[in-house]
Amino acid sequence: MLKLGSCSYGVRSIYLRLPLLYSTSTSLTNQGNPPSSSSSFSTSLANFLVDNLGISNQRSLSLSAKFTKLWKVGDTTEFHFFENADSVVQFFKQLGFQQSHIQKIIIYDPRFLVSRVHKTLKPKIQLFNDLGMSESDVVQTVSRNPKILQQRLGPTIHALKTVLGSDENVVTFLKRSGWFNFHGVANYLIPNVELLQKYCGISRDTIQKHIFRQPNIFTVKTDVLRDILIKVELQLGIPRDSSMFLYGLFCHLRKSMMFMLNCFTQLQLLLLLLLRRPNIFTVKTDVLRDTLIKVELKLGIPRDFPMFLYGVNILLFYGEKNIKDKCKVFMSFGWTQSDVMKLIRQNPMCFTSSKARIKERLGFLMNQMSYKPYYLATQTKLFICSLEKRLLPRHRVLQILKEKGLLRMDYHLSSTISLTESVFLKRFVLPFEEVHQVYAQLTGSTVESLNVGRCKSQS
Repeated sequence: MLKLGSCSYGVRSIYLRLPLLYSTSTSLTNQGNPPSSSSSFSTSLANFLVDNLGISNQRSLSLSAKFTKLWKVGDTTEFHFFENADSVVQFFKQLGFQQSHIQKIIIYDPRFLVSRVHKTLKPKIQLFNDLGMSESDVVQTVSRNPKILQQRLGPTIHALKTVLGSDENVVTFLKRSGWFNFHGVANYLIPNVELLQKYCGISRDTIQKHIFRQPNIFTVKTDVLRDILIKVELQLGIPRDSSMFLYGLFCHLRKSMMFMLNCFTQLQLLLLLLLRRPNIFTVKTDVLRDTLIKVELKLGIPRDFPMFLYGVNILLFYGEKNIKDKCKVFMSFGWTQSDVMKLIRQNPMCFTSSKARIKERLGFLMNQMSYKPYYLATQTKLFICSLEKRLLPRHRVLQILKEKGLLRMDYHLSSTISLTESVFLKRFVLPFEEVHQVYAQLTGSTVESLNVGRCKSQS
């Protein structure tokens, strides 16, 4: 018989006892003894996933096994499971979901196949439509975070609208944020924002910006947040009216960040790194500890050196093998191991470009400019600045001015790339009509815009 219960996923629990309800193809076959009703259902479900969603045989078998562990399968035919599963798939297709999107949803949780379209899925999609979401918005939001269809969305959307101020901002948040604590948003977001405004005097606009970047920071229990606010002042020594106070709060909420604080005294640098590269502080503490050791031993960057944390960044997110392969690219241009290690110690971020881009840059600097490795190893800005937007245009300008004898001094490219665009234009471009056309062409601007700049500089 069919028994209905409830579960926490927003769908009715369906305890099935049925024989084979789905006419299988030859996609998958059972091996060995005749299957029990449970194994028959598991095989049929695997075939359904292969034939209807294009999921691989191996993944389909794994998903069907996962499903049958979560749902009881017996021998009644009262409820046509596969008819419902097909209606779920067709519902997503009608909304504009591609097969790859539906695959992602079902792989995340195969229990979506027993969702009731009219009672569960449609009302949630209607909430998105009421916010003004387009078809592509709905597809992006759900495929990015399928869990959203398993939540009580009403309270979550209410809290987001209260804090973010408009339906448009809520849509932007849901599209960008991916995984976040729905329960925390519904229950703690509003009181936490009010606490931050009252305790720190932080404006709502500032809070909104940080909610988009780090939403889960604002979903901890309000009592916990209140205690942490006090600790940020007492333990980190950051006044509540400081512009860095919120970043101090983020630090205290991350175990990996507190581990880093115990390793270093460079608090301001840590906060700056948290602002620019927050993913560093989301890795497991054990992984982070191992990476710190490798940066010292393998990259040769001392722990108290300003570039140490950037060394951590490249090892964590580019990988040791990736960095080794890029070192080989440098050595293929005649660099010694000592030259390469010197460049890494000067600025590890020189190794964030792809191998192809590094080859292209080295070809320009060494073949065209005739720079030697020992010199380049000390000129990290030549590897950080854009080749197309800065190095090439400025090199060509200097080359023309030198050829025409218009420069009083022998300027080097390495000294001019550090100049801001406005300063470089004022000194080397605007006073010399001979380079206007070339510079405009290389930078994608116009001669007219350069002439306007020259008039302003003269006035």
